[in-house]
Amino acid sequence: MARARAERHAQGGSAARRKKSGSAAGRQKSRPATGRKKSGATGRKSRPAGGRRRRSPRTRSRRGAAGSPLGVLLTAVGVLAAIGVLGLAGWLLTFPLDDARYSSGLSGTPGTFTAARCHTAGSGASGCTGTFVPAKGGSADRNAHIRDSRILVGRPASLRRRPDGGYVQPGPAKAGKDLATAFGIVGLAAFLLVLLCAAPKRVSAGGWKRLRKNPPPWGTLLIILVPLFGASLVLAGLCLLVGFLLSHV
Repeated sequence: MARARAERHAQGGSAARRKKSGSAAGRQKSRPATGRKKSGATGRKSRPAGGRRRRSPRTRSRRGAAGSPLGVLLTAVGVLAAIGVLGLAGWLLTFPLDDARYSSGLSGTPGTFTAARCHTAGSGASGCTGTFVPAKGGSADRNAHIRDSRILVGRPASLRRRPDGGYVQPGPAKAGKDLATAFGIVGLAAFLLVLLCAAPKRVSAGGWKRLRKNPPPWGTLLIILVPLFGASLVLAGLCLLVGFLLSHV
């Protein structure tokens, strides 16, 4: 009996050891498999596609166009053209503004002109020749000549003598025409500058919201030039209308 008990006890101990060792081996096999699966999944998620992150070709093309020799050349040409437009407009403005000083009666020597004869040239321009007597005294000009005026022979008319010896008949119609010409020059210059500002492909000139979204300095320039163009046209029309009405009052 004692021998049989000893054999059963030995068999039970060996079975327990085999069961324990089997469960330990199972746990060791399951741990590396789980670790490899997680590490592989994590590696695939963290790895960027294609190795490095590439820049979009559109961004590169825009930057290259802005800094390319052709882009720099076009910008320089645009700046020179804008300077030329401003210079030409400033030079042209001196003529109507100078005439407006005399046609409005603000400058020049006032006096009375009496026409001895009037004639009309082949181009349709009228002119009169007569005597000009300054209002504040001085030598009279008996060979005074004036063009494009509403003067009748033998009827005295008020004129302004210019420093260069020319004569201007002041009046609202002529003053309004001179001011309208000045505003027209400003409007034309503003229109040409708007075209230059809208020439780059990245600039849009349609609508007020689009103007404000344009990159600097184009957005700021267009916000100033577009209203200036419209206001110049409106003021030119008003000057012509007011001068015409006042001349017939």
